[in-house]
Amino acid sequence: MPENYKGALFEDAADLVSKVIGGRSNLILEVPDMSQSNRPATSASLVTQDDRRHKLDNSDLARESLFFEVSLPEEHLGILAYTWVDAAHKAGSIGLVFGEDDERLGQFSVQGFDVSPEADFDSWEVGPLTIQHEEAHKTAHVAFEHDEVSVDFHFEATTPAFSYRDNIGGCPSFFADNRLEQSGSVSGLLKIGQRSITFNATGHRDHSWGSRDWTAFHHYKWVCIQAGSSIGINFTHALALDRLYQWGYVDRDGEQSPIVSIQAEVDRDAEFYAYTSAEFILLDELGRTTAVNAGKRSSLVTYPAGGLLLLDALGDCTVADNEGVIYFQEGWDPQFIERRKALAPDNKDSIKAREFLRANKDVGAIAN
Repeated sequence: MPENYKGALFEDAADLVSKVIGGRSNLILEVPDMSQSNRPATSASLVTQDDRRHKLDNSDLARESLFFEVSLPEEHLGILAYTWVDAAHKAGSIGLVFGEDDERLGQFSVQGFDVSPEADFDSWEVGPLTIQHEEAHKTAHVAFEHDEVSVDFHFEATTPAFSYRDNIGGCPSFFADNRLEQSGSVSGLLKIGQRSITFNATGHRDHSWGSRDWTAFHHYKWVCIQAGSSIGINFTHALALDRLYQWGYVDRDGEQSPIVSIQAEVDRDAEFYAYTSAEFILLDELGRTTAVNAGKRSSLVTYPAGGLLLLDALGDCTVADNEGVIYFQEGWDPQFIERRKALAPDNKDSIKAREFLRANKDVGAIAN
């Protein structure tokens, strides 16, 4: 079942960059080369203090959150750790270790923990999860233990932290006041029962603060890609409030640049409506085009979030002709997923399929 959302089509990259950012393409294309040693720690809209906790507005939608993911496709395993806190200083956390096709090897979810207004991310503990932000926008330590599964790893940034405010149009208020994304290397130990896995891999983290209105989204793709320490990419391709949004960065050849256009084509299975292969074409403000091709996924987990159903999958990929890994999260309306699964060819004779087919033919009926 192919899917193809395309943000904009232009004859060449420079034409698109010029049209989107008002003729600044020549200036941007002449940005001097920067070596790894003197690169800034963040993109322009972030400051050192943004690595720590923020004061939130007193709103039901206000929250601050941290997310870490580790991709281990060779082990057919993925790790995610997520924590959040609201304006009333109520916090929660989630930890997941997952395998193939929604196999949960370890999972916890807690919420409603009271935390001090002075508690900060340099020493953060909510339920089984502990996070320590160390050098600002550079390093962090993450650990959790639940039942017979434990995770302990160190994150070290391989790219500057990137703010979605630095994309064209900025970060909309329904998504966050601001949001940073960052690629990195991860090293640590995963234990599953008697099995121990020492890993040196790549991963990603994000940090957002402000409003989070999940109901604004019709659908989104949030994608993290790394090829060792030389390439790091994050993007969100979203349909929200009847608009297409494209945020993120490409970091390669020692330069980070905001994304201006995303082309996506995704093939999916009938069982989960999760990716079986995917192709992305990314255009950034430097005029570079980066191609990403993902084959068969190695791990998948599904879980609810804010009324959406999230599908987190990962696997090997190629990016700019380099071997890499991809972490591919999608958010969908659960009823949409249920309909697509029911109407898949293998399920066409099911009771659910017949119900949806009857509804599909019901146009303009007036209830008595």
